[in-house]
Amino acid sequence: MVVNVIDIFDFNGSVIPGLPRFVSGNDVLLVGNKKDILPKSVKPGKISQWLMERAHEEGLRPVDVVLTSAQNKHAIKEVIDKIEHYRKGRDVYVVGVTNVGKSTLINAIIQEITGDQNVITTSRFPGTTLDKIEIPLDDGSYIYDTPGIIHRHQMAHYLTAKNLKYVSPKKEIKPKTYQLNPEQTLFLGGLGRFDFIAGEKQGFTAFFDNELKLHRTKLEGASAFYDKHLGTLLTPPNSKEKEDFPKLVEHVFAIKDKTDLVISGLGWIRVTGTAKVAVWAPEGVAVVTRKAII
Repeated sequence: MVVNVIDIFDFNGSVIPGLPRFVSGNDVLLVGNKKDILPKSVKPGKISQWLMERAHEEGLRPVDVVLTSAQNKHAIKEVIDKIEHYRKGRDVYVVGVTNVGKSTLINAIIQEITGDQNVITTSRFPGTTLDKIEIPLDDGSYIYDTPGIIHRHQMAHYLTAKNLKYVSPKKEIKPKTYQLNPEQTLFLGGLGRFDFIAGEKQGFTAFFDNELKLHRTKLEGASAFYDKHLGTLLTPPNSKEKEDFPKLVEHVFAIKDKTDLVISGLGWIRVTGTAKVAVWAPEGVAVVTRKAII
């Protein structure tokens, strides 16, 4: 069977393209990691149902969903019980893209089973485990940890090591709601930008790492503002890093109902009413819409 670990905070960035083809006929257990990053007000049942719907859209038919936080060792026993329940004596392959916390999860599983601390060492490059790990199970089967699959659309690939904290929050995010009039812009540090082009005045809720500084300005002149202040008022990137930072590319959307606009690996903005908006993200980083998670 296959255990597919995804990052709840970055579902779109942690989907493995073409996975349904590779696992055909195998049971897939979907493990949503980093549950602790979402606001506590969100009910787990709602997240599980939302993950199941998104998985179906990707052509995956998981047998079940389990939510965990590998970092806090939350629900590790439940993950093990579900694996035992569904594997029926078979080997288990754990798959996931880089940075979803797969090694942390496997470490937590090994610890729960054996009491050993830190069996897997993650290499010094973010998101790369050194080798395939095998964990023997009682009946002679194994759990195999497979190397993380690199997803090129993620924001993490465009940041320096010290800025990675902005794209992998470690604690519960505090959503911020901004009442915007048409023709206002919200800068997401220097990493991206959100333009409210047209529609009724309304609240837009931003779900990003708590330390990312958001800055509101007028849409008119926003590009000149970005060029002038990138690396100083708008960071990250800082003044040294901005030379190598890709240019921002515009993605325009007409929104009809409650929708998340996601910058892959960075976070999302929830739009509740009818609006014409634009999201600017570094060239190469995916921007997608999805049914609102919250």
